[in-house]
Amino acid sequence: MVLRTPTQMAIRENLLPPEKELVEQINSSLDRLSGLRAVEINIAGPFAQSKLAWKLATYQHALLHRLVALMDGVAVSWNAESTLACILAARAVMESFAIFAELEAQVRARLADGDLGQLDALAQNGIFATRDPAMLADTPEIQARNILGYIDKFDRRAEGFRGHYDFLSERCHPNALGHNFMFGKLDRNTGTVTYSAERHPERNRQMILAALAAFPLVETIMTRLDQLILDVAELQHRIAPVGSATEREF
Repeated sequence: MVLRTPTQMAIRENLLPPEKELVEQINSSLDRLSGLRAVEINIAGPFAQSKLAWKLATYQHALLHRLVALMDGVAVSWNAESTLACILAARAVMESFAIFAELEAQVRARLADGDLGQLDALAQNGIFATRDPAMLADTPEIQARNILGYIDKFDRRAEGFRGHYDFLSERCHPNALGHNFMFGKLDRNTGTVTYSAERHPERNRQMILAALAAFPLVETIMTRLDQLILDVAELQHRIAPVGSATEREF
C-alpha cells in the first residue's frame, strides 16, 4: 500500500521572514514524518520478543498517522484561505502533539521503574481509549482521559501552550470570538454591522502558526520513542520471555 503524500502549506507573499522560515520548517518536517509512517507492523524481530513493544509501536504509529493527516488538513485549509477550518485543524494538532509528547514521557518513566504492568496499562488505554459507556461498562480501564490534562502537562514543559490552546478554543467554539468577532464589525456611530470572510487575517495567521510551532518536535519524539520501545522489548524479553507464565500476563 502506498500512502498519500500530505499537502504542503503554501508560503504566501504576505508572510514575514520568520513566518516563512517556520512554514518551510513545518513542511520539511511533515515530509520526513510522512515517510516514517508504518504501512504495517509485523510480529517479527523485537516485536516477536515483546508484545508490549508491539502494542506501544502500534499506538505510536497510529498517533503519527493522525498527526500527518491533521497537518494535511491544516495545509489544505491554509492554502484555500479557509481560516476557521484551519484554526480548528491547528488546535487538533496541538491536542495530538500533547498526547504524543506525554506518551514518550510515560514510556520513559515506566521503563525506568521496570514496571511491565504499567507499560501494558499505558498501551491498552492509549490504543483503545474511549468514552463509549457500553464499552466502559466492561473495560473501565480504557476510559479516555480529558485532553486538557495532556495540554496542561505539556504547558509545564513549554509555558504558554495551554494559554494559546484556550485562545484557539474561543475561535473554534461558537462563542463571540468564533462568530461575531470573527466575521462581523460594528460601526458604533451608525449601528451597522459589516461582515467579511475574516476580520483579523494577520492575527488569525499568527494564531495558526503559533499553534504549529511545536510540530517539528514530533521528529525528535519519534526518534526517542523508537529507542524506548526497543528498550521495552529488551526488558520484557529479560523479565518475561516469550512462552513463560509471566509473559502471558501481558
